[in-house]
Amino acid sequence: MQLSHPQRYTYAEHSTGEIAGGLLWLSVGSLVSVLLEVVYLGTWITLPGGNSIPFPYTIVIAFFFTAVLTRTARLWTENMLAAAVPAIVWVSGYMILTFSVSVTGDMLVGSSLRSVLLLAAGIAGGLMPLWQKSPRPPRPDAHTTQP
Repeated sequence: MQLSHPQRYTYAEHSTGEIAGGLLWLSVGSLVSVLLEVVYLGTWITLPGGNSIPFPYTIVIAFFFTAVLTRTARLWTENMLAAAVPAIVWVSGYMILTFSVSVTGDMLVGSSLRSVLLLAAGIAGGLMPLWQKSPRPPRPDAHTTQP
């Protein structure tokens, strides 16, 4: 007896309001993400001997989290510009945190290699899902042939 597995299907017929709402929440996630990644970029770890070393783990988090946000956006829409909204919001948030020094007087993004690597990781992670094949499964009626 052979077990049959049902064909996997993901609902892909989202309304414009659902897409806008999904992208809005992904954008909020991007802003919270970039704020936390910038705040914790200067993390140091104290070694057992008393020495401290920089441990910028938020660079890795920025890469993977922006990739997750953009990949999730691609599940909502096939439009590449719309799918890039979380990455664009992340970079915009980074730039606002970088250049807000003249307004607030507080330097949130330091002038260091870690800051540049954080920006590069956020951009690369956000753009990576846009270069890959679409995560959305084809619609069941997309491959039907006429007799």
